[in-house]
Amino acid sequence: MINPAPLFIVMGTILALLAIQRVLSRTAPPGPQNKPPQPAPIPPRPRGRSITTGLSVTGLDERGIAQLKQLINQGDVNALTTFLAFNRPGFIEIESFLQQLKNQLAAQTIQTTQTTQDAIAPPAGLQFASLPKDARQTLLSYETKSPRLITRELMARFGGQDFSSNFAHYAAREKSVTLHFPPFDPDRKVMEALVKSGIARKGRHIPLAQRLTVLKMSQLRQMAKDLNLDKKFTQKQKAAAMLAEVPGAAVLLSMQYVVDDLFTLIPINENCEQVKDEWAYLTAYAKLLSTLKLPQ
Repeated sequence: MINPAPLFIVMGTILALLAIQRVLSRTAPPGPQNKPPQPAPIPPRPRGRSITTGLSVTGLDERGIAQLKQLINQGDVNALTTFLAFNRPGFIEIESFLQQLKNQLAAQTIQTTQTTQDAIAPPAGLQFASLPKDARQTLLSYETKSPRLITRELMARFGGQDFSSNFAHYAAREKSVTLHFPPFDPDRKVMEALVKSGIARKGRHIPLAQRLTVLKMSQLRQMAKDLNLDKKFTQKQKAAAMLAEVPGAAVLLSMQYVVDDLFTLIPINENCEQVKDEWAYLTAYAKLLSTLKLPQ
């Protein structure tokens, strides 16, 4: 007869192990999927370098701060605007001040910028209320964009330190249209600089059909007669394109305009109006900084 004792011992051992496993599963810490959600970490506040009492800046080293102070003391708004556009420093107290003004305006708790000045004191003695009205409105209405439009690369293409004047000339003129700038034209130097930057074409680098658009419609019709082309033109672009295919058109054009005096602007990807708005904001910011009184 088989002794059942060993079988009972094995079964008892298995039951004991199952009981231990059940107890351990109840007391084990929750797995990763059972962890309660953790609050998002609070980003550290930017720590700036002091410019003067009550005003600090981020994004500049000691050399940059020294240059900034020099420009503020000189009161050259255009040079200071160029510095801000190129380096993009952050002014902690000024940003906080402007945001408070914006919040009050949004809540309609004040009626004018002047009463805002009375309610909230600018940091470091900055004279916000003394700024022209358009500069104050720009500082309070402009929404800064990320990424910025005026990059170092864009500034370099438009002459770096001469960005403001060169871009203004570019934005004021039609693109892909042939323009005439004789040697003594005051804007000739700007056009030559834009050619070097690859933002404009000059002379024979402009396709003939595009060069011909410098002529008036009456001149194009006369050219057609001179070339014995029996065609009535009503649109300048079509007339120029057709005449460009006729031998002798380039010679006739050169009899009226020196080829190297012809220029055409190349369209850029950036929106010119938005770039101008961003520059206006930086200029207003520079005007505000220029009211700062720094110890000599």
